[in-house]
Amino acid sequence: MSAFLGPIHYWLYNKIKIQNTITDDILKLGKEEYNLDFREYLDKEYGKLDPAPLEEQIDESNIHGWLQERVDVVENRLAYLVTNLLKEKPQSLEKMKEIYKETGAKLSKVNEKSTVSEIYKEAVHDSLLDGMPCDRVNSVDAQDEDLVIWKRNQCVHEEFWDKFGGDVKNYYLLRDEFITGFLQASNATYEKIDEYTFKISR
Repeated sequence: MSAFLGPIHYWLYNKIKIQNTITDDILKLGKEEYNLDFREYLDKEYGKLDPAPLEEQIDESNIHGWLQERVDVVENRLAYLVTNLLKEKPQSLEKMKEIYKETGAKLSKVNEKSTVSEIYKEAVHDSLLDGMPCDRVNSVDAQDEDLVIWKRNQCVHEEFWDKFGGDVKNYYLLRDEFITGFLQASNATYEKIDEYTFKISR
């Protein structure tokens, strides 16, 4: 990869930051609702994101590797946190769903005039972290103004959840809430056709 920053790097880092923000909100939930504070452990064991602008901190001699490390940081933090919060407080799942749904709604700029293709791009392609671009996790099978059907070709999250004895299905439950929240103002609906196939339609 050439040693300069392009739009794709900012696009990926924005998705990393979105997942990090959700993790921060779940950390606050754990501390405030259940008196469980995981932050110090996560920072020590798995690192944390630097709040400085991307161009001020990225290693331009190793852009791909640097971004992959940040993907690993936020994936480890989320998988460890959700898994261990659920072990301690199983009832916290519903509150975590609320966090995901509210975050989706807050980030969304779509409305009733947005095409379904635009909604898919913003809600899924531009917001949800699915590894590196080269992983090509999602592929669109059908697309027009009122319909997008896409498939998940592989799971890049499971290895992190398995590491902590967690269930990656919990991640996908939370992710569904994010998409549902994102679509609230769009008059479109989100549907899981099966484990690997999904649809947004109007």
